[in-house]
Amino acid sequence: MLVNILTYNMSWATQVNKVLGSEADFVSACQKEHKKGGFQCIKDAITNIGKLDRLDLVGLQEVNSAIEPKIMKVQPTLRNYERAMPNKAIVSILWNPEIFGEKILSASLNLLDSDDRPCLILVCKKDNTIYVLLNVHMPHNKKRHEAMSKLNNFINKDKNIRQYMSEKIIMMGDFNDPKTTIHFNNPLIIRLKNNTIRLKHNLTKTKARKTLKSCCWHCGRELLRVKQCFLVKWCLRLRRRNGSPNSFVSNFWQLHAMSCRIQ
Repeated sequence: MLVNILTYNMSWATQVNKVLGSEADFVSACQKEHKKGGFQCIKDAITNIGKLDRLDLVGLQEVNSAIEPKIMKVQPTLRNYERAMPNKAIVSILWNPEIFGEKILSASLNLLDSDDRPCLILVCKKDNTIYVLLNVHMPHNKKRHEAMSKLNNFINKDKNIRQYMSEKIIMMGDFNDPKTTIHFNNPLIIRLKNNTIRLKHNLTKTKARKTLKSCCWHCGRELLRVKQCFLVKWCLRLRRRNGSPNSFVSNFWQLHAMSCRIQ
């Protein structure tokens, strides 16, 4: 079975059409290009998502509008979604229940005390198969250790979540990883009391830097680096999917979509 997965930072500033934060250049360009500015860019982004192959799983970061039903309209196999807002920032997961089943439980946390870095953990069941789906908005590299430590502690203390961590796991997110420190030979590690879970995609650092180019647009230039990706414990094969056009009108963050062959 081949499932198609997308992770996308939707840009909070674009959704409210305000020239603020790291998306200021992009929103300004949207406003120059379109009468409706960022609102039109978000609309274009959703249109482009609808042009992708069937999606089975989507992780969104920086959600601050009613965007999930709009995505579900253009990708009708996505019939369920769940949000996490442990503080002010929001991440969400949309999924195809024909593949991943129904929600058993969910939990959320903020990965940093000093910043809004939300994480959503969603456990679903389809027939006799359990899926653990995570969506994170990671801090930049120097804070990742702190964020992962907090995630590890949270899972270790939550027995309801911990009991499922030996099942099939997909971790989506905006990992803010410009130096491509996460790769096949250096996985992201979740450390449990009695287990170590290594999450990775199937690309080496060199190949990832060439192919997982997922952001960003600033002042007429694209800064291509590994930002958006997803990591797995159990997929047999990953395959890159072509995303939206590189034009800034699609959105500030390039979307990143891949296929995952599962048993």
